[in-house]
Amino acid sequence: MESVPGPLPCRDEASVLRHQLEVARLKHGAEVAALRRQLLEAQKAATLGELLGTTTHEFNNALTTILNYSKLGLRHRDQPTRDKALERILSAGTRAAKITASVLGMARGGSARLEPVNLELLVEDVLVLLEREMTKYRVQVEREFAPVPKVSANPGQLQQVLLNLLVNGRQAMPQGGRLIIRLAHDALLGTVDLMVRDTGCGMTPDVMRRMFEPHFSTKAGPDETGKGGSGLGLTACREIVEAHKGRIRVESAPGKGTAITIRLPAIKPTATPPAVV
Repeated sequence: MESVPGPLPCRDEASVLRHQLEVARLKHGAEVAALRRQLLEAQKAATLGELLGTTTHEFNNALTTILNYSKLGLRHRDQPTRDKALERILSAGTRAAKITASVLGMARGGSARLEPVNLELLVEDVLVLLEREMTKYRVQVEREFAPVPKVSANPGQLQQVLLNLLVNGRQAMPQGGRLIIRLAHDALLGTVDLMVRDTGCGMTPDVMRRMFEPHFSTKAGPDETGKGGSGLGLTACREIVEAHKGRIRVESAPGKGTAITIRLPAIKPTATPPAVV
């Protein structure tokens, strides 16, 4: 008669329990990562939605310029008038193309693929989308760009971060002011700093401690442009920066404005092979 196996030894039960806990931990980690990706995609969709009014107006202005100067060129046969019309059409068409390229860059799929990114060009692409808004609210944009190496990044995600910081800076200056964008390279640390500084109302220490908490916001809701108030913007910004192995630093004081610096690892230059004589 065959013997019936007895209960597993204690050490086997402990092994099974450890295995089950490890499986649960991995499953939980995968679920958290999936939720973070969903949060970033939701924030990107919200950002694009907020931009819809601005970009539609800008694109319509470009089309109006193209149509008006096309009519002018057709009505007047003299060469100087036609040359002027063609120059204005070319300028408006180029601006429309930049707007389209900027929006398409932000609307890229959810791929986490990284690529070499020129931060100066990325900043200019985002400013194209906000040019009219900055002018409307009497915000003077100042560029302080030092030569910097490229960074390995997802350009659409970095555009989202920069757009959030610029809009927050603009909203902190309802009566107008200066918005300074600075690029700097720390060769010793191998990093690139992208700083956005405003001359607005600044933040109290209590607000600074909570500014990255999900759903925390000092705004009652979206402003008249439809932007802000969700409390998700800065949370998403930090998630994106940390996913790029970067850091985000905040300096602020009431009445003295706010400076937010994103520090990202720079791409190391590839050594040039010696020339063969």
